[in-house]
Formats: sequence, C-alpha cells, structure tokens
Amino acid sequence: MRRWALARLRTIFGIAIAATAIHAAGSSMAADVELGRYLSSECTTCHGAAKTDSTIPPIHGLDRGHFIEVLKAYRAKTLPNEAMRSVAARLQDDDIAALAAYFAAARPR
Repeated sequence: MRRWALARLRTIFGIAIAATAIHAAGSSMAADVELGRYLSSECTTCHGAAKTDSTIPPIHGLDRGHFIEVLKAYRAKTLPNEAMRSVAARLQDDDIAALAAYFAAARPR
C-alpha cells in the first residue's frame, strides 16, 4: 500500500480501521476507495444533488477511466469550467485515481 494513503487513513479513520481495511482488501483498491470517499466531500457538494437533466452531471457510478480522463482534462485546462479547473488543479494523479475508484464503486443516484 502506498505510504501516503496509509498516512491519510491513519489520520482520518484511526490506525485500527486503516489496518482492518488493508488486511481485508489485500490490495490498494480498497485504500483508494476509502481515500476517494474522504476526498469526495467537495465533489458531492455540487454533484451529490445532480440529476440527469442538470447542467452539473451526476458522477456516482461513472466509469473509472472516463472520470480520470475528464478530471485530468480540467486540470490541463482543456475543458472549459473554471470551478472544475480550480478543483482539479489541487489534485494529484493518485487523488484523481482514488476519487475515480470511489465514484465508480458508488451507486448511481
């Protein structure tokens, strides 16, 4: 498991829960989902209430690869949305991957 993820899990959930997640998962995927859950609060502020007919797209259940591609495009400023560019600019590749894992595993609303 990546050292940064373990440090964040320890800070957020405590050592016991992080150790349980690491043991139960056996891979970094579970840690990525938990980190994504932690990072997702800013996303769900807008996207949590998004409906299919809204200008804000729903992201729960979104394909992982597509999620990563879109966030990286916002970070590179090739997609036009200042709010999303600002959010994406603060994310590292590992953060984007964790968010993608979390939202891909989340049930569509």
